[in-house]
Amino acid sequence: MARRHPHPLTAHFTRPKALLTLVCALLGTGTAAAFEYLLTFEQVCSYQNRAFPCKPSQSTATLRQRPDGKWIGVNATSETELRQVKNDENVLVLQIPVSYSGSSELSLMKKTGRFFWSEFSYEFTNPKADEATITVGRFALKQQQ
Repeated sequence: MARRHPHPLTAHFTRPKALLTLVCALLGTGTAAAFEYLLTFEQVCSYQNRAFPCKPSQSTATLRQRPDGKWIGVNATSETELRQVKNDENVLVLQIPVSYSGSSELSLMKKTGRFFWSEFSYEFTNPKADEATITVGRFALKQQQ
């Protein structure tokens, strides 16, 4: 049961270097200003075969909001537009597009500077092949352009 990640932003679960340049999205109020944030990944927990072990992570990623208010995810080879699901005084939630059966969502807790990134994949032909990964860490404003 090999998990396939055809989308470059989700490859971080199997290739740590891709995690470094993974998601590019974050806080903002929808103003015309451009923001750039640094995400520092602290721990990655993966559910497989009824176990949910966690491993430390020392990776980072840069997240950007374009001047037009759209969120962009950038890795070493591509940029991907992320869909804003919610943005209020407490949380920013961004959906990362995936090409497999599942979902990927980044939730940023504004007042604590913490983030939770959840990814779920489903295999309907093999019910025991579902997987989940939760990545946690902190974020900080890198620069305002």
